[in-house]
Amino acid sequence: MDAWEYQLPPVLAAIRPAAVRFRKWAEARASEAAASDCELALVEACNNLINHNRSISSDISLRAEATPFEITLIIRDGTDGFDWPAEPSLPDASAEHGRGIYLMHALMSKVEYHRSPGANELRLRRTV
Repeated sequence: MDAWEYQLPPVLAAIRPAAVRFRKWAEARASEAAASDCELALVEACNNLINHNRSISSDISLRAEATPFEITLIIRDGTDGFDWPAEPSLPDASAEHGRGIYLMHALMSKVEYHRSPGANELRLRRTV
């Protein structure tokens, strides 16, 4: 299995450089559409994690795994986590926030969130 790993500092400015590195890796392993969808889902996940978690202080662990059939993104953090919505929906059109989880579900083939005290994992899978 081919893998990519990155330790993301918990600051918004660090997301773009990580996304660029991931995209280069993903483009060599998937279609342009799949690489683009995965990159956007990764950015949304990291933005949500940093913007909505006051307790975040340690690096966010990013890992991607590629098979001939799919890319799996694994985002791990050491926060208290949050309640993942069972049925993500779009907010009102005038809302400035609240589209990230919906977008991740729309872009990816499968989304799984596992929450435990001080250790959370988001798995995003996309068929290539």
